[in-house]
Amino acid sequence: MSSCLASLAGLFVFLLAASAAPAGHHDACAEVRMSSQDLNQYARTASAKARNGSTDFARYSNSIAWLESNDMCDPASLKQMSTACVEKILGVLTSYASAVERISAFESCSEFTSTVNPALKKLHRDMGKCVRSLGGKLEKEHHGKKAEHHPVEHWKEAFVCQYTLERLFSFSILTARVFAAGDPAQHSEGSSHRCS
Repeated sequence: MSSCLASLAGLFVFLLAASAAPAGHHDACAEVRMSSQDLNQYARTASAKARNGSTDFARYSNSIAWLESNDMCDPASLKQMSTACVEKILGVLTSYASAVERISAFESCSEFTSTVNPALKKLHRDMGKCVRSLGGKLEKEHHGKKAEHHPVEHWKEAFVCQYTLERLFSFSILTARVFAAGDPAQHSEGSSHRCS
């Protein structure tokens, strides 16, 4: 009886070891999971505080990049070739970093961006590491190209702040979802944290 139990325990240990990643394997995108969730939390809080109950947005157009449906961030594309999506997310993230830096200078907005800005910078660094690990390119636009911003009249600053933080919050939801299970290319049907 005890040999049967020992055999069963040995089989269990063998199956557990066989299903795990190789020892010492480091997923360079794992840090993105945590930092994207941190950004999501801070962006949600800042957005709610900046909104202060208002849902009125000024008509405001800026140069924040968009993530579009043809950017290959759907589950099937992420499994096949996640690099294109991750590179695009990094580009959009760079755009948000510039926009948040801009609104941080607004007197009416600096308190809301004080927690978002460090989380955004950390995610940007982590995303850069992830892109490099996937064999992607860190183009110049991802490092230092600032979006062109037109001057904002003082009375519009609160609306621009609110608008930017609302969009950042929405983007942070998508980013946190894409990286919920680490490297998007490694998402699997059997994963309890898979993207769907």
